Amino acid sequence: MSSYSTKEIAVNVENLELRLLRVTNVDELFDQLLAKGEDHADVLDERIPYWAELWPAALGMSRFLVTSELVHPGISVTELGCGLALPGIVAGLLGANVTLTDYLEEALVFARQNWELNLPGKALKTACLDWRQPDPALAADLLIASDITYEKRYFEYLPDAFRTMCLPGGRIIVSDPKRHVAGAFFESLPAQGFQVERHLFEVPSLVTEKLHPVFVYVIADLLP
Repeated sequence: MSSYSTKEIAVNVENLELRLLRVTNVDELFDQLLAKGEDHADVLDERIPYWAELWPAALGMSRFLVTSELVHPGISVTELGCGLALPGIVAGLLGANVTLTDYLEEALVFARQNWELNLPGKALKTACLDWRQPDPALAADLLIASDITYEKRYFEYLPDAFRTMCLPGGRIIVSDPKRHVAGAFFESLPAQGFQVERHLFEVPSLVTEKLHPVFVYVIADLLP
């Protein structure tokens, strides 16, 4: 059983003031994973605790959600791989009906706590979901995901996940910190029937003053 050292931090997103509970002993969680042994299912499937970090891509996504005006009261939003759930919480603060999903139940525990810190009493749906097996019951007007394009092994599954979990006429929004490996994936989407727009944000590190570039891709499915 993992044990977590946590700290509550303040996050400002385009003048929205948020509070997040984040994990401060991520390296220990990684060591706990490796200690399970190379033949353990969690190790074989590389269930690395990436969810426990607040990544620049989540900050870039959150800024885009505030500034783009794509989120408005009553719209449905599902977040893939929500981790600490900053973008989903921002969508909720903007009035959306939000469903948070992640592959690991541990992440959803923290996501629900962070939601309650910022939106006490507001309805929330959560679901444990592997995007390799997308669930049409969780489809939404906006499907959002930050930093899910970090490994090539996931790329073949994402177009189907996009189509399955975005309602007709909706949009898929994916943020990526300019990872070299992700460029070819986004460039391949038009040939698969998607329209892609790209926006650039620079977001500050939580540790230093360094700015991190983040691409936010707005994707529409053009196939009937």
